[in-house]
Parts: sequence; C-alpha cells; structure tokens
Amino acid sequence: MKNRIIILLISVFVFAADEISAQDIHFTQYNASPLNLNPALAGLNSCRYRLSGNVRMQYGNASVSQFVYKTANVSYDMSIAKAYKYKNFFGFGFNFYTDVSGDINYATHKLDLALAYHILLNKYATSTLSIGIMGGLGYKSIDLSKVTLDEQYDGYDFNPGGRQEVLDRNNFLYGDISAGALWSMNRRVSGKTNDYNFYNNYYLGFAFYHLNQPRLVFYQNNPTRQYTKFVFHGGGQILLKGKLSMMPSFMFLRQGTNQLNLGTYMRYKLGYLPVDKMAIYLGVFARINNQFDAIAPAIRFDYNKLQIGFSYDINVSKFSPGSGTIGGPELSIVYGGCFGKKTRVQFCPQL
Repeated sequence: MKNRIIILLISVFVFAADEISAQDIHFTQYNASPLNLNPALAGLNSCRYRLSGNVRMQYGNASVSQFVYKTANVSYDMSIAKAYKYKNFFGFGFNFYTDVSGDINYATHKLDLALAYHILLNKYATSTLSIGIMGGLGYKSIDLSKVTLDEQYDGYDFNPGGRQEVLDRNNFLYGDISAGALWSMNRRVSGKTNDYNFYNNYYLGFAFYHLNQPRLVFYQNNPTRQYTKFVFHGGGQILLKGKLSMMPSFMFLRQGTNQLNLGTYMRYKLGYLPVDKMAIYLGVFARINNQFDAIAPAIRFDYNKLQIGFSYDINVSKFSPGSGTIGGPELSIVYGGCFGKKTRVQFCPQL
C-alpha cells in the first residue's frame, strides 16, 4: 500500500509539470557537456574534434522510487575551416539526450544541431569571442498504464479497473531554438613555455535556451509554454605552483526559478614535459536551488586524448528524509583530438 501511495504522489508531481513548465536536465559535471552549457562552445577545443558523453542516475534506491531520474547525453563538436595559421573559424556539433523520470516513464528525447563562429581577438589566438546558435527536435511521452489515481482505491484495496486518466495525447514532437556567446582569454605565466598547460585561462559566457518557448503539454487546450532558460557561466585554470593548478567554475541558471552550481577542481599534472597530457583532478561542487540542495565530490583523470570524470551528489535539502541523502552518481567521458598534423593547436577554455 505504501509503494502505491508513493507512485500516486510521483504521478501527481509529473502531471503538475504542465503547470510549472518543467525544468531542463542538469549535470553536476556541466563542463563535460559543452553544448548543454552553451552553443557557442561548438568547435571551440584545443584542436579539431570533441566527443562527450554523460550518464546520470538521481535518487536511485531511495524510498521515493527506483531510479527516479535516468539521464544520458552524447554530443560531438568539431571545428570547420580551422587552418594551420591563426584565423577565425566555424564550429559545428550535435547534441542528443534522453531523460526518463519516475515510475510512469515520463520521457524526453531531444536532438539538436549547433553552429558557432569563433573570432580571434588577437594575432596569437589567446583571446576569443564566440557566438553560437542551436536548434532541433524533441519528443515527449508518458506511459499511462503505469499511472495510479486516487479513484482506483476503493477504501480497502487498489482496484486497477477504476477510473483512468485520459490525455489529449500521450506523446508529441516539438521544435526548439537556443543561442549563446562566450569570451575566453589565456595569459602566459612569466618564464614558462608557449604550451597551453602553462597558461592561466579565463572564460565567461551566457546562453538562452528555448527561445521559442515550446508548448510541452499533454492537454491541447493548455496554453502553458516552457520557460526560456538563461545560463550565465564562467571559470578558468589558475596555475598555483609547479604542476598544481586550480580550476574553479560556476553555472547560474534562471528557468522559472534560480539555480547556482559552483565548485572547483584541483589539477595535478603527471609529468614535467609540455607534451605530457596526463593529469589527475580532485574537486567538490555544490548546487543551490532556493536552498542548499546538494554537495558533490568529484574526481577526473586525463590521459592523452581521453578525459574520464565521476561525481556523486549527496542530497542535503529538505528532501533528504525521503531520499535518505541519496543523490546521484554521474559519469562523464570526453575524447578529443586532431584530424591531421597540420591543424593548429588552439588556445581554448580549459573546461
């Protein structure tokens, strides 16, 4: 009986999403999902291409449900017309994510294409201004066979043959448009080489998602539209001493309500030569959403072209009695590199 009541509460919450304009997916390792952070990041990497993947499960095994949120994301972005000599260039990418919420399989699947233009602000390409646009199609669905309603309880037991909810549509397609801009700068540490590992790096950007405010509703006569999401983010890499550096970052979201993610990695480079690409990162991040929501320790390892990160959200909000402080494990993998030896290695934000 207890589990059925819990399912009922989750169902009510999901249907209420039509009235509050459901929030977007989010990742604790937001920098490992560049096109979800800012379309202007398409093609802005140290060489030519970048393949990113994220998997997140939130509130798994908590008393409220079994894996309430299951989210996976994959993106690919690359530079276009990026010559050996420093000059402006284009970036292109795609981003796909799938998100399934609750026991009633409230699902969103979305594919976007991004195009960006990167303007070099000096002849050494150590400062860049980027602008980007992104658009695509989303698909939402719900499994009504798993919905339980109050009318299905006869006062003694659960009656699956009782009243069922009827929607105008159980699934639908929608279009979406987003845009963003980003500024980045690299400053060489005095006495060091020209390798980007010995540069302090700073970046600052903003983006607007869902500019067309699509109608994400299952009732046709509901005029509710999705809130436009505003993203303001920044960060950098600051060399401290020897092979040790700090990589602070933040992401502020405004989508009906405010959310702030912030934290830092401590990066230790393994090896002394500029060509050494191995490093280990230890960090901690926090999420604040009208209240202190979660804290997430994180670890990351870079090996040549490969970057692997893992974080775990520890829920500390008022919801923690129901979640048992269980938050969400998250895994990220990023792989990037060059197509040929003639490609100029570009100074870019160290995400």
